[in-house]
Amino acid sequence: MFFTGNSGVGKSVMIANTLGIMKDQGKILPIFINMSAQTTSGRTQQSIEEKLEKKGRTSIGPPVNKKLAVFVDDINMPTVETYGAQPPIELLRLFVDKKGMYERTDWTWKNVLDSTVIACAAPPSGGRANITPRFTRQFNMFCLPEASPGTLTTIFASILKGFLATGFSDSVKNKQEATIKSTIEIYTRIQVELRATPAKFHYSFNLRDVSKVVQGLCMVKPQVVPNDEVFFKLWVNESLRVFYDRLINEDDRKWFIDLCMELLQGNFRASPDKEELFVTNKIMFGDLLRLDAPV
Repeated sequence: MFFTGNSGVGKSVMIANTLGIMKDQGKILPIFINMSAQTTSGRTQQSIEEKLEKKGRTSIGPPVNKKLAVFVDDINMPTVETYGAQPPIELLRLFVDKKGMYERTDWTWKNVLDSTVIACAAPPSGGRANITPRFTRQFNMFCLPEASPGTLTTIFASILKGFLATGFSDSVKNKQEATIKSTIEIYTRIQVELRATPAKFHYSFNLRDVSKVVQGLCMVKPQVVPNDEVFFKLWVNESLRVFYDRLINEDDRKWFIDLCMELLQGNFRASPDKEELFVTNKIMFGDLLRLDAPV
């Protein structure tokens, strides 16, 4: 099977969780391989062989009554060589086609019994290359779509709601819906308004950015956020840290600050002073100083 979809849609997590459950049930022996530009065919073969047992003179395989599942993440990351091939993928193509591989010392053939390959990759872009059709033709292809705004709201709202129920004031809890709505609106609008260009190739935003904002909000203690004003300032701080810090010119930064002010006024029902909030009295949250530490 081959799973594809944009970064952050949950491909790797879904596959790893499923394989973990099947491993606990004693059905399979999973092998996890994370590929990068530095991955070699020799290291890939070693990662597979070191988990297997000798089954015969020319055969290896998983332990008795188990199946081998090789999960290859970011499979399109290996560097393309001079002649257009990716050696680790050519090794896996041989493995899938012929159910085996050659011994590198004496070039004898070894069959790999009871095995399958699960591949995972985002669409070609940046350091990700196009994979040869001779390899992908062997797979059932599944595309994982991005979650809708409604689904994202449900997921992250439940996370933030559970966190705010641990001792925060009612005024802060009431801003949970506005916080998630505003974060997702930033994510959807920045993808449309600030697209990646050759000069801004790092303007690549995905669901992990929304997760990072929520994760930052969940790092505070109730005594640090006594009211909704401090809470929306915390939200601004996390949004600046995740999104704003990646912007490289004044026009883009001004656009983002105007968007934050629009969301504060529309969703949070707040009217802070723009100059004070972003210039004269910049927001800074951190865990460098422990106010409750003994002197």
